[in-house]
Amino acid sequence: MMAGHMTAGTYSRDHIADVLTKVKLPSCYRIIPRRLLDTPLGAAPADSRFCSKAHGHAVLYTTPDFATAFIEVIVRDRFTRKRQREILLKEVTERAWIQAATKPRSALNLLDLRNDGCVRLGAPTDAVNARSHAAGRSLSRIIHDEHKNVDGFLFASRLTGADIYAVFDRAIDKLDVEDSGDLVNHPELPDVLRHHKISLIVHE
Repeated sequence: MMAGHMTAGTYSRDHIADVLTKVKLPSCYRIIPRRLLDTPLGAAPADSRFCSKAHGHAVLYTTPDFATAFIEVIVRDRFTRKRQREILLKEVTERAWIQAATKPRSALNLLDLRNDGCVRLGAPTDAVNARSHAAGRSLSRIIHDEHKNVDGFLFASRLTGADIYAVFDRAIDKLDVEDSGDLVNHPELPDVLRHHKISLIVHE
């Protein structure tokens, strides 16, 4: 390897370049607590696929597919080996949805980890495919700290297969909110509940 092609970290600049793509974010959904509607693009370090409280950087997740946003935030794996598919109504009424996109003259530099992206990068496929988030957090920490030109990741949801954009906190100012509303009133919600045979209940 020629001098200058390697960083101090695990991933070479050449491999980063192979999967780095400039993306103008389409209208994408994010589901948040209603109390946070005043700061709809706010993000804080929290345990998730590409983020941990321990490391310090935050990641904002968003997807063009409303159903995927709902499944990723509220459903997850909660119905595994369960006959009843029930969600408390308050889990919906206490949340809101927003739609965000990149600002007109902005674009995101994302590592495309869909399809063979992890193989091309040299990252473990568990980073995007495993139920455990350990590999994803390790990858994110290295990329965030050692490749400042990278704004985050584009990957396929483990739960639905749809595209998800994971945006580092340092790039959130490239986004604008286009629309928002109460989750319970979103026009696509009834179809999502029906498709996944989910019932909303008032009490457990």
